[in-house]
Amino acid sequence: MVWPWGAIMDTKNIVIAFARLVLRGVLYSLAIGAVLILCAQFSFVRNIDLDEGLIEWLQFVILLGGMVALALRADPTGRWWRYLVVLGLFVLAMEEIDWAQPYLGYPPLSVLAQNNAYGEMALHNAFGMEKYLRMVLLLAVMAGGVTLLTFVALQRGLEGLIAYVRKIFLLPGALFAGGVLALVAGRLMHPGDYFSFDEFGELSIYAGVVLFILSRPFEGLKRVW
Repeated sequence: MVWPWGAIMDTKNIVIAFARLVLRGVLYSLAIGAVLILCAQFSFVRNIDLDEGLIEWLQFVILLGGMVALALRADPTGRWWRYLVVLGLFVLAMEEIDWAQPYLGYPPLSVLAQNNAYGEMALHNAFGMEKYLRMVLLLAVMAGGVTLLTFVALQRGLEGLIAYVRKIFLLPGALFAGGVLALVAGRLMHPGDYFSFDEFGELSIYAGVVLFILSRPFEGLKRVW
């Protein structure tokens, strides 16, 4: 019987490369999360009000910048998907600044004024959605990421998955994970008063999502529809 030593060694090297990539992703996520938590804690201790402040404007700039960059991209394929994402980024950006209501001073729509927890021109704080919308969106993004990586693994194998994660997924995933760590840390460290942690966490999550979208994540993948 002839043992396929070459195949065994190749498999071993791939598994080692995969383990190193996972460790790298974990370290990146923890480092980003630690920076966010420190910044949020400083904001909390100093009583810095970030509502409609610098961090929220940075969120707006990241979302709007991603929207513009994606809208201007010359891409003859997948246009319907691209414009749908552009619309989504625009809505998110405007929701972050309450559709500019605090700056322009106009009253919110009556349906929102009557059903918004803060009297804002913002859908995410209306109809009780502030209680569950963030969790639903985070779970949806995570489920989408897992589904995509599973598809890549089935299509390209473990070696192809490693290459894809290293090129496309590593930094956006770490930014997303670091942001989630900040959200969780705020609730553990300051139950009931974690606003600063949410703002820094959302900043990192938005950066990760926009970076992933602009990295052409579906380029070279076979269509699944």
